[in-house]
Amino acid sequence: MIKKSLKLVLLFSSFLFVGWGNVGHYKISSNATNFFHPQMSDFLFWKDYLCAHASDADYRKGDDPTEGAKHYIDIDNYSSFVNYGRIANTLDSVIALYGSSFVYEQGVLPWATITTIDSMTAAFARRDFDKAMFFAADIGHYVGDGHMPLHITRNYNGQFTNQYGVHSRYESTMIGKYSSQIAYSGDSVHYISNSTAYIFEYLYDNYRYVDSILIADKAAKAFAGSTSSDLFYQKFWEYSNKFTNILFQNASKAMAELIYSSWVNAGSPELYPSAVEDETLIFDYSLSQNYPNPFNPTTTIKYSIPNKDNVNVKIVVYDIVGNEVATLVNEEKSAGNYEVNFNASSLSSGIYIYQLQSGGFLTSKKMTLLK
Repeated sequence: MIKKSLKLVLLFSSFLFVGWGNVGHYKISSNATNFFHPQMSDFLFWKDYLCAHASDADYRKGDDPTEGAKHYIDIDNYSSFVNYGRIANTLDSVIALYGSSFVYEQGVLPWATITTIDSMTAAFARRDFDKAMFFAADIGHYVGDGHMPLHITRNYNGQFTNQYGVHSRYESTMIGKYSSQIAYSGDSVHYISNSTAYIFEYLYDNYRYVDSILIADKAAKAFAGSTSSDLFYQKFWEYSNKFTNILFQNASKAMAELIYSSWVNAGSPELYPSAVEDETLIFDYSLSQNYPNPFNPTTTIKYSIPNKDNVNVKIVVYDIVGNEVATLVNEEKSAGNYEVNFNASSLSSGIYIYQLQSGGFLTSKKMTLLK
């Protein structure tokens, strides 16, 4: 618990500076729209919002005790990563292997990114573009943190290499001084068929720059004689600017690719459709992704019943091992769009399954409770 408290204090204090927590995240989000796929050209006006809200996830840390763990993962505390260079991709899998306390102690950055993408996809699917834009801003922040190597290592502040303070020196002070020299070049974006695998791959790729940052910090200190002078930061930038430019460009591109892929997965809904659909005609059952997701302790689930005679509808929530924990709906419903709220205040953090059953129709989705 001491280590977790120190980590949260560090992350809370670092976003008060003007590095990745403000200027850096602004720069990542600002340039992400330059990578937007041509099919999403109508969404380019999102740029101002994404920039203005690029650090909202940081600002929530003071009010939401679950937020801090979403911004990092000490991936090298996992024995499977040390031995094999990777870990299980799903949150329930790593919890089964290592236990919930251990997993949340190390941070849940990749799974927070994944669940926010799920929420954004659900918002796109119901054409709630304002909510999709809200989640897109959070995606940009979590992707940015996933491209800051010191957010993915146990040695996040140089405490194991006698370099205490390197975290803020790199992501805050140095980036604040030299962000204008971070250059972008054009690149094409692609549809990501497996967002989970994609997120873990960039975490693995970015982890290799941990040592690069530490080496640059040591070399700059050796040259300047301290870590506080302008000369130190000049040399720090000189030694690290090449890979720092790569990290920023890759972060903006990843943000754009994940937003684009989410939009495609939602059916590529048009922002300005040429014709208005008759929403009174519902031809099939549907169960939307809950939102917000992750949630604490309440969330909303929307569902649709097709145009037919009244049918019995049942929505049940199960824990990850299949125990029923709540029945949200169990009654006859006529055709229409509905929503139901789920209050999980009595439940513990983890993955839950909610299932819609009506007649011969059965479908389910996952949701994450983070307390």
